[in-house]
This record gives sequence, structure tokens and C-alpha cells, in this order.
Amino acid sequence: MSTVNTNVVIAGTVNGQGFHEVHVPVSSSFPINQGDLVWLDQSAHIGKPVDSDAHAATLMGVALAPSKVSSNLDNPSAPAEKAVQVGWGLLAGMKTTASETYYTGTVVYVGADAQTITTVAGTNKIGTVILPVTASSVTGAAGVTVPVYIKNNLV
Repeated sequence: MSTVNTNVVIAGTVNGQGFHEVHVPVSSSFPINQGDLVWLDQSAHIGKPVDSDAHAATLMGVALAPSKVSSNLDNPSAPAEKAVQVGWGLLAGMKTTASETYYTGTVVYVGADAQTITTVAGTNKIGTVILPVTASSVTGAAGVTVPVYIKNNLV
């Protein structure tokens, strides 16, 4: 599956800006969309979109902006960004996996793509579901998102 640029941030509460953030070096060979979960490739020393449970072991957080600007009116040949802003310690609206049920406190793992979660246990959790008080549960389906408290597996 592919992902698209999506502002997934719902809320953050940790520091003065509301959450932790850092700029992570990237490569144009591995474009990151806004809303993608980002892992740190410790061999290449760059951020990449999460694509497996194994890579979630070095989860940095969620991309707050895309790594590549698709157009620039002032300079159409503008180079791709050399870093992407990544945040953690925040609530992000993540896409759900069909037929799964999510409750507050459900631990979630990497799903079908860098913007999708699953309840199928992996080795490396990416966060915990925190539903609004008005919802006791949410059933996953296409187009359905749930708020997930995104963690950073490196700190």
C-alpha cells in the first residue's frame, strides 16, 4: 500500500510546543509523506517510512511534514528536503485495519503501510490507542482512524 500526505496530529502535551520533535536526515530514495511513521536506519543514518515490525524497533515517531515537496512555484527544480520533522509523545490519527476492534489502552503495531496500525502483536509497539471518552470502542475499516499515542523507541 502507498501513503499520502496527511496531517495526523490530534494533540500533544509533553513540551512547550505540545510534543517532542526532531529533524531527521532523509534520502530522496525513500520519500516520507506527512503522517508516515518514521524509523531510523542506523546503518544508513537516515529516516525512512516504517515498513515492518522489525524496523519499528527504531521508531522515531510520525512525520509532521513531507520529506519531499512535489512542486514549488518559485523554483520548479527545487531539490528534495534533506530532513523531515518527526514528532512523538503526541496523539496521531492512524488508519485502522479492517475488522479489528480498538479500545482505549489497545497496544498497536505496524500495519499494512506507514500510516496504518494493527492489533496483531509484533515485537515492537508503536503506540497505544486513546479513544475519546464518548467512544467505548472503534471497529477498523477503510477510512476509519483512531487516536494513537505515538512513542519513540529510541529514547
